[in-house]
Parts: sequence; C-alpha cells; structure tokens
Amino acid sequence: MKSIKINLLGASVALAMGALSTPTMANGSDMVNPQAGVVVGYWHNWCAGGGYKGGVAPCVTLAEVDPQYNVVDVSFMKVYGAVGTIPTFKLDPAVGLSEAQFIEQISELNRQGRSVLIALGGADAHIELRNGQEQALADEIIRLVEIYGFDGLDIDLEQAAVTAADNQTVIPAALRIVKDYYREQGKNFLITMAPEFPYLTTGGKYVPYITALEGYYDWINPQFYNQGGDGIYIEGLGWIAQNNDNLKQEFIYHIADALANGNNGFTKIPHDKLVFGIPTNIDAAATGYVKDPQKLYAAFEQLKAQGQPLRGVMTWSVNWDMGQNSAGQAYNESFIKAYGPFIHGQDILPPEPDNGKPIFSGISNTRVKLGGEFNSLAGVTANDMEDGDLTSSIEVEGNVNTDALGLYPLTYRVSDSDDNLTEQVRSVEVYNTKPEIKGVTNASVFVGSEFYPMAGVSALDAEDGDLTDHIVIEGDVDTDTLGQYSLTYRVTDSAGQQTVALRKVTVKEQGAVCENAWDKTTVYLGGETVSHGGKSWLAGWWTQGDEPGTTGEWGVWKAQGDSDCDGGLPPVVKPTLDVTGIAPRYVLDQGSVTIEFSASVNQTMVIKASLVQGNNVFASTEVNSANTAAMALTATDLVAGSYEVVVSAPEQELTRRTSVSLVEEDEGGDYPAYAAGTQYQAGDVVTNAGGVYECLPWPNSGWCSGSASHYAPGVGSAWADAWFAR
Repeated sequence: MKSIKINLLGASVALAMGALSTPTMANGSDMVNPQAGVVVGYWHNWCAGGGYKGGVAPCVTLAEVDPQYNVVDVSFMKVYGAVGTIPTFKLDPAVGLSEAQFIEQISELNRQGRSVLIALGGADAHIELRNGQEQALADEIIRLVEIYGFDGLDIDLEQAAVTAADNQTVIPAALRIVKDYYREQGKNFLITMAPEFPYLTTGGKYVPYITALEGYYDWINPQFYNQGGDGIYIEGLGWIAQNNDNLKQEFIYHIADALANGNNGFTKIPHDKLVFGIPTNIDAAATGYVKDPQKLYAAFEQLKAQGQPLRGVMTWSVNWDMGQNSAGQAYNESFIKAYGPFIHGQDILPPEPDNGKPIFSGISNTRVKLGGEFNSLAGVTANDMEDGDLTSSIEVEGNVNTDALGLYPLTYRVSDSDDNLTEQVRSVEVYNTKPEIKGVTNASVFVGSEFYPMAGVSALDAEDGDLTDHIVIEGDVDTDTLGQYSLTYRVTDSAGQQTVALRKVTVKEQGAVCENAWDKTTVYLGGETVSHGGKSWLAGWWTQGDEPGTTGEWGVWKAQGDSDCDGGLPPVVKPTLDVTGIAPRYVLDQGSVTIEFSASVNQTMVIKASLVQGNNVFASTEVNSANTAAMALTATDLVAGSYEVVVSAPEQELTRRTSVSLVEEDEGGDYPAYAAGTQYQAGDVVTNAGGVYECLPWPNSGWCSGSASHYAPGVGSAWADAWFAR
C-alpha cells in the first residue's frame, strides 16, 4: 500500500483533498516508467459492453490484466457535470473493487515494473475547457495521482472534444504544470496521446497538442482503427487505405515511416516515441484489426532495418482481449499472446534523457501560402530548467523563399550556460491552394434513365477562380445496364496542382424493397449501415430509434451517399485477385529465367505482371481475364539476387507482390549444418535433418536467424515460414 504525502500544488488541491472521504491513498512515489518497448492496453472502468460484431467485453480487475501489458491506461477521466466542468475520475463500483483494492492493485502493477496511466476523454466524453482553467485542471490531475498512484496521463480526446473551446491550449498548459511539478521531485510523470491518425497530418487537429507538449510528452500511440478508407498515398503503390487487409504490411510500414520522418503530409513523431495502435479483435473496432500478425512483424522489422524501430504497440482494449465473440467463443487473449512476446523480445530502448538540455516549444512542420509572409521565430520559444527563457538565443539555419513552391528545411539551435546544445529541424512547405471540386458524391439512377455527370458539379480555386470548365472526367456510366460504375473527376490549376475526386454511380431497377432498411426498433452497432430516405447511412456507435437524417452533424448517423438497394440492384461484388504457383527460388539458366504462375479473379479485369528489382523492370505481360489465367514472365541478362513478381489489376486498385530469389546453377558441394541463433541472410543454404534448405527472401529471412526451435529447417512447426527445401 502506498502512503500519502500532503505536499500538493496549490491550496485548491489541499482543500479538494480535505473534502474527500478517506480511502487508502498513494502519493505516486512509485511513479514507474517503462525502460524498454511498451505494450499499452486500455482498461474499462465499467462492466460489459457490446462489440462491433456482437461480442461482449467482460468486467475485469487490474490484477487480471496479463503482465505482458507493461502500460495500462485506465479509461476514463471525464466530465461528470455541466459543460466546462473540470474532468475527474470516479471508480465504477460495478467492476467489483473498493477504492482501497483499486489503489492496491495499481501499487502491485508498479511493484512489477508496470505503469498505470489515467486516460483523459474517450469516444463518448465531451470535454470543453476554457482559458483560465489550466491551474484547476493541473490541480485535479495531481490530486488523482496522489490518491490513486497514477504514473501519468494519456490524452484520448476524440470527435468534437479535440478542438472544443480552448482544449488545444488549456490541456497542454495544465500538463506542463504537472510534469514540471513532478520533475522537481525527481520523477517523470508520463504524458502520452492517442490521436486518430488522420488528425496527425500537417496542420491536423492533434498537432497543437504535440507542438505545445514538445519536450514534455513521452510517446504517442495513434489510433490506426475506425477510420475506414483514410490512409496514405505512396508513389508506385497508390492509395493504401487503413482498412485494406491485402496491403496491411505496406500500410503499417509506410504510415509509420511517414510519421517517424515527418513526410508525405504527416507531422513528425520520432520513431522512439511512436507506438502503433491497433484494435484487439473485430469486436473492439469497426476497422483496423490486423488479421495476420506476421504483417505487423514484417513492417516493424522493415523500420528496424532502416534504424527506426518503433517504441511498441497499443490496443483497445485489455477487456476485449479477454472477451468473447457473438457466438460465445472466447478471444482467449490472442492479442497479447501475438504481440507481447514480439515487442518484449525486441531490443527497444526509450529515448535518451535530455540531461538538462534546453527545450524548444512551438517548432513543428508548417505551411505558408505562395507569396505570403513567414517569420521563422514566430511562436517559437526555448526554455532551460536552470537558465529559464532562452528564446533570444535561438539561432536558425536556412531560409524560406515564399515566392517559390517547395519544401524548405530549417535547423534551430540553442545552448544553455553549461554549453548543452539542443537542435531541432522543421520543414516549411510553400504551397498554393489546390482547387476544390464540389458536388461529386455517390449517386444512384434507375435503369433506362438519363445521367449527367456534370450536374451539380463545380470546381473553384482561390487564385484562379471558377475552373468548372477545366474538369476532366474519366470513366462512363451505361444506364441501360445494371451495375456499379466508377467516375474520376480531375482539375488542375495554373500552378500545376491537381485535385481528384472519385464517384460511384449505381444503375438499379425500381420496385424492390431494401433488405437493410432502417427500423426504429432494431439495435444498430457502430460500423453498421442502413438505407433510409434514399440514402445510405453509417452508424457511429450503438443506437436504437434515432432516425437517420435527423441526428445532425455530430449525431450517430453519417450519410454515405445514395442508397444502392431500393430497386432490386444485384449485390455489388468486391473484386478479388489471387496469385498462386510462384516458387520462392528459381535457378538461372545462363542469366535467363521463366516464372510461370496463375492469377485468379472474380470478375473481368486487366491483369498485369512484372518481374522487378527496385525500380528496374526486367519482364512484363498482361492478360484480360474473368476467372483464372495462366501467366508467364521470361527475362534474360539477369544476375543472382532478390527480385519481386508484382501482379496487379490497376483499375480495381489490387496488387500482389511476391519475393523470389534467383540463383546461379547449383555446383554441388557441401553446405554447413544449421546452427540455431546464427545470423542467416536471404539465400544462405544449410543442411538439417538430412535435407538442404535455403533461407527465404525478405521479410521471411528475419525468421531464419531466430533461436526458436519451431523455425529449425525441416523439423520446426513453422520452418516453412523461413526456409525453402531445395
């Protein structure tokens, strides 16, 4: 049990403490910080709860949380009174714990070296603070820390609360007060955040929190779930959506790479402060569940190979990990079993401490309009614990030409009286406003009717004015044939900046009844869709009786476009592409090779295939098929090495990539015996259990070096994941 020390910040805190009943208290003297990689799990301060797929999350105590979760976020600190009230925490008695037991369980997790944070906000908690409430919020956070022994706070604001009132300035200011208060006691109060990742774009809604807490926050665990089609554009791959299971490894790698380096339109979060947030299972979130953990492993290994290993993983939630699906089958803690050993088996270290260095505030990647004014020191400050304000000593290297489009790097430097130097780089983008296309929404028309693709469509540009006549449309709609058609609208301004809008148009019959028509007596869960009033609607959370179209901008129902089902429309079949028959290894014949394989689709499409190495294409072919097509790639003048067979259906935005190893003709001879723990590379050949085995190309080659017996070639339960039998 932790003992209480009444040395709080401000008389208001002491008064608040005195007004409490007297549960067993803790002073936070065991303020624990993880010393390596983190596995963050949120804990429900309530009982039961319906999932997105009809499952149930149980009520559990902190003592029941798997010890591999070395960071537990208690959910939630929120507002219990009127708007503007300071948020607080109240233990829900339904969880079956007294306050004394809850405090003791936090103490026990601390004794095990595990951190317990209080999470501020949540999806259904609206917080709205105003300037002048900074000290009151800081006092309340410290009060809760002293009572319960929390080791830090996680900002988990969502929806309207992110930008409500003065939250973006009040909350960071309060947390700086709290962090400094505990720094004076030689403790580190952890500050983390859980932003929805679309809010992390340059100028995004969460950037003010990151900027204001620069030098104060410990890590950020973005939510890479519930955002559906949001994602990232990668040259050569196209748009990779968060809910694209086929490109899950690519999404994890490229979105983390963009954040770790502050590029591709995202603000920078250093790799050692970036924790990747994914849902525990399909009940925990509408989208984002990683069906194959190997894809996350492989993406993490890619980042590690480039010298930017991530700090760990976060999940919503430990309760869902211990829950069950709609059929009553237990999830059996599959998340922590998959990711706990992986993260804790990595050599992941926290960032080096600042060691008394000055701290910058107000430096983040930013944008300035072409021809506008930019002051490199506007809003930038520097402070040092011993020397105080060092803003006047800041030096800036680099310049920004606001008359030329481009990305400009600036390096900021400041030193304190002990010659401790702090450097930080920011990028400034000089941009020209892109044109805006209006009126492009999904639509439905009846078979045999007229459809005018430009009806209600316009394009405006801040500099060039009306660009409607410059819109180019790709694709067409056959209103005599039932089905769904895709249109692409493009417009380019005088600065060469292009805007693209996509549209789905459904041609349907009249008279049929919708199978998913909204019903006021039915319970709908978040992520479910209904048809009502000629529109398709998406539920944001649990609802019953709320009529779509009446719940307003922040309500439960969001319009997704015209309904596709009010007229006997044949079901829209999602296009698929599967590739089989590609071996992991081929022997070159005087520098030549032929790779034969099959590509299977479920509808007519153009299939393209290439043999590539980096940006070099050595062979390509294409076919038009409606089912299974036999394909072959023949290339000459090749050298041994790792290559990729890339098979795609460009119009359907489907791509399959398979790594292959091309080797010279075998010359025979003896190969070394396999030795567990050896750092094998792709292409290495060993003998084991009477067979000859070759290490597969990346990312599988990472498993060849594993010491685990189940990767031993020819005998381990998962040896084929790492080795190819020759």
